[in-house]
Amino acid sequence: MKKTFYTLFLLLVLLLNLPCANALAEGQNVFETNAFRIVRKSYDDGHISLSYIFPMNSKMLKKEGFSDEEVQVFRFYLTTYVNALAKSNAEKAGDGVSVENSKYFIDVDGVGFSIAFENLDAQKRFFGISDDEENPKNNQHKSGFFMKKTIIKTTFPVSSKKSAGDLKMICLMAASSWATNNPMSQEKKSAVMKNYDNSIFIYDFATQTRGLKSDVMYEDENFCHNVFLKTLDEIESDASICFWVTSVNTPIWYIGAIVVVVASMISAAVVIKVRQKKKKLHKK
Repeated sequence: MKKTFYTLFLLLVLLLNLPCANALAEGQNVFETNAFRIVRKSYDDGHISLSYIFPMNSKMLKKEGFSDEEVQVFRFYLTTYVNALAKSNAEKAGDGVSVENSKYFIDVDGVGFSIAFENLDAQKRFFGISDDEENPKNNQHKSGFFMKKTIIKTTFPVSSKKSAGDLKMICLMAASSWATNNPMSQEKKSAVMKNYDNSIFIYDFATQTRGLKSDVMYEDENFCHNVFLKTLDEIESDASICFWVTSVNTPIWYIGAIVVVVASMISAAVVIKVRQKKKKLHKK
């Protein structure tokens, strides 16, 4: 009986711990470069990294006729404004929190900075979140019988038109300063600004465990990424996002294994009795 149960349980555990598949929804590009990106990385040792990345749109700029040198000048202006934002965050950093200077993220063609937290409590203190304000149980929904599924509903980090506008303003101010100090045609300046009209917002929630799931996922060497992509209109209409966790309902499977074993034993006993009766009749 124990062997049957553990065989079933091991099979389920293996299924639940398959590598995080590239479940990218059609039309959704997690590496979109014209995107304001927030990347949260959670490490097994409890450390957390939060990166804010602002798009440069280098390819778009080159299509508008800007040279490589001019694009690098824009990068300088964007880095200046992002550094100012990083500095303002560093000024309020307390124990367990450190803020890095801005850098260029080549994989997504953006300039950003990162905030490192020793643990979740340090992150909560930095953002002024109390335990009373963050009560995930109120946003959980459980379903399933043999396999339990817990859906966790939370809010997209860029949750309003204002917060989205604040992020865009960094790029717009950098572009405006660039245009003012490096004379260019009004047509080119307008093209630079309009690039950000079509920007999307991406939240990349990365962990080193595979238990957490979402509609859009991918895996790299170190992390399993749950990715949420929203346009400004989608943020205004619904700023919620959902994760989920699946797990084996162990008691139910254990009871099921017992039922299977007992039923098998009863069936075997019946078969044995029938065979014994046949043998007795045959002897007669």
